[in-house]
Amino acid sequence: MRRIALRLMYDGTLFVGWQRQPNGRSVQEELERMLGRLAGDQPVGVVGAGRTDSGVHAHGQVVHADIQSRYDDAAILHALNRMAPEDLAVTSLVTASADFHARYKACSRSYRYSILFHSDPFRTRYAWRVQGMPDLGILREASARLVGTHNFTTLSKNNPDTPNSVCTVTRAEWREGENGIDFHVTADRFLYGMVRLLVGWQIDCALGRRAPSELGELLAACDRSLQSTSAPAHGLSLVAVGYPPEFDPFAAG
Repeated sequence: MRRIALRLMYDGTLFVGWQRQPNGRSVQEELERMLGRLAGDQPVGVVGAGRTDSGVHAHGQVVHADIQSRYDDAAILHALNRMAPEDLAVTSLVTASADFHARYKACSRSYRYSILFHSDPFRTRYAWRVQGMPDLGILREASARLVGTHNFTTLSKNNPDTPNSVCTVTRAEWREGENGIDFHVTADRFLYGMVRLLVGWQIDCALGRRAPSELGELLAACDRSLQSTSAPAHGLSLVAVGYPPEFDPFAAG
C-alpha cells in the first residue's frame, strides 16, 4: 500500500461538484471508480484539497489516495488518463510520503474568476457575461481592500461544519484578459461560496451599486443579509493548491 498525490484538471459543467453526492456525477466518484479498477476492483477513497461546487472548474486540484498496485507512477498516470472521461484529466501523479494530506497540509489555494464584456460562444461556459462595463479602477480599489486577515462571515455561505470564518488573503487583483477581465485571489483557506460572493460584491462596486469603502463595516457586521448577489459558478476555476516545501509532493517534478 502506498500513498499517491494527483493533480487534476476538470471542466465542472457536467459535474455536481467535487464531492460524491447521491444526486449526480461527481469528480470524486469518477476518480475513485478509475482508481478502483486499477486496484483490482477494490474500493479506493480519495481526498481532495478543496470541495469545488457544482459547475466550478479546476486547473490544479490536488488529491491523495492510498492504493495497492504493482505499477509505477508513470504507468498509473497513463492508465488513468486512458480511462478518464473527456472532461477530466490527471496532469501529475507521484508517490507521496505516508503523512501527506491533500487538504490538511495545504497552505494556500488560488482561484481565478473570469468576466466577459461581450458574447463569446467559445468562452461562455467558463466566464460570467456581465451586463454593463465595470469600472476597472474601482474593481482594483475594492480588491486591494480584501488583502489581509479578516472574518469573512458576511461574504460567505453558511456552513455549520466551518465554525471559524477568519481567512488570510494574500493576493486579490484584477487583470485584463481576452474580451474581459479576470479576478485572481489566493488565501490560506476559503469559506463556502466565498470567492463567488467576493466577486459579486466587487462587481456591484464597479457598477456603482456599492462602495469599496464599505468593506470594513460589511465584514465587521458578520451579517449575511448584507451580501451582494453571488457570481455564477461557471466563471470560477481552482487554479492551484500550495504546500510548504517540506510537504509538497510535486516539488521535485
